[in-house]
Amino acid sequence: MRKIVFILLAVVICFSPVGVSSQNIFQKAANKISSWFSGGEKERASDKTGHIDITQLTLDENLSIPDLGKQARKIRTAQSREMKRLQKARLSDLKLIRNYEVLKATLSASNLFLPNDTVLSDRADIYLRPFLASLRVPDFYHVMLVMHSDDTGSEAYSLDLTRARARAVRDWFTRNGGNTDFVVIYEAGAFDPIASNETLEGRARNRRLDIYLIPGEKMVDMARRGELDKR
Repeated sequence: MRKIVFILLAVVICFSPVGVSSQNIFQKAANKISSWFSGGEKERASDKTGHIDITQLTLDENLSIPDLGKQARKIRTAQSREMKRLQKARLSDLKLIRNYEVLKATLSASNLFLPNDTVLSDRADIYLRPFLASLRVPDFYHVMLVMHSDDTGSEAYSLDLTRARARAVRDWFTRNGGNTDFVVIYEAGAFDPIASNETLEGRARNRRLDIYLIPGEKMVDMARRGELDKR
């Protein structure tokens, strides 16, 4: 009788719809991302598993968290201040996205690297140094470094190039005193152009570094404690 039960159980498992199992897995992952950091004290206090590994998330997933909850207004104000600070450093291609909660800066790759090179040029310091202040406090920001290229090389070459360049930028921040524990790099290759690759000007625009400053747990805690304005 016991053997029959085991056999029936095995049949049920084998012929269960795969979609249901997959859906449950993905739903659990989504719930973990959502509940990990909802901006509320209760959720953070009950999280005993530690900080979610943001390096395992896609760019879109990282850009969708955290839900700032009641601290959203304070953080939007802080992000506006950070944007003005970077504007004073003559970084003009700046904008606030995700309802003014995430700061995005775009740097031309020609200001950071020589053509087809993965070693930062001497003048890269001018463009990267203003961001060091954003990396002083661990987990104040989750920083996404997304490197792009034009489409003149093969897909493999473009991915290798943008990966090496993104690493070079992250390593520069580390060498110069920035905390990079919450920095994530993405190689985009030529998959996300913002201009036509048919012209020199368009290809130059597509060769770029996008830097996203996403509120981290420390920033939300400071907002909750009323300490964000004192920073």
